[in-house]
Amino acid sequence: MMQEKGGTLLIAERGGALSQNLDFWVTGQGHRLKAVDNIKDLLMTLQNEKISVLVMDVRLPEDLGYEAISIIKGLDRKLPIIITADENNPEQESRIRQQGIFYYHVNSFGPDDLMLAISNAMVRSSQ
Repeated sequence: MMQEKGGTLLIAERGGALSQNLDFWVTGQGHRLKAVDNIKDLLMTLQNEKISVLVMDVRLPEDLGYEAISIIKGLDRKLPIIITADENNPEQESRIRQQGIFYYHVNSFGPDDLMLAISNAMVRSSQ
């Protein structure tokens, strides 16, 4: 069996807008994209599949909040986690960064920053 060069990007969000926007770009980079819309599916996917990078909407794990990051890290310590948020909230960003995430992305900054962060996280993940 040949080893695929690309990694798998898991996007965890409600509504699917981000995965729709990134799908073409991600597959064009030679990666696979998987999308989930709740924390249970997110955790199941991490347990059952090799995920290279996780992009998670800050509002997704409503009942777990910041706890979700430590649970995810418990499943895969080295997984680069990128958190996306709709508004720039420095207090929230600071609390989330303390959890050891890879990148915190404010959606209004546009997709280029996010795509760069995903690329960098993929490189780190493949090492």
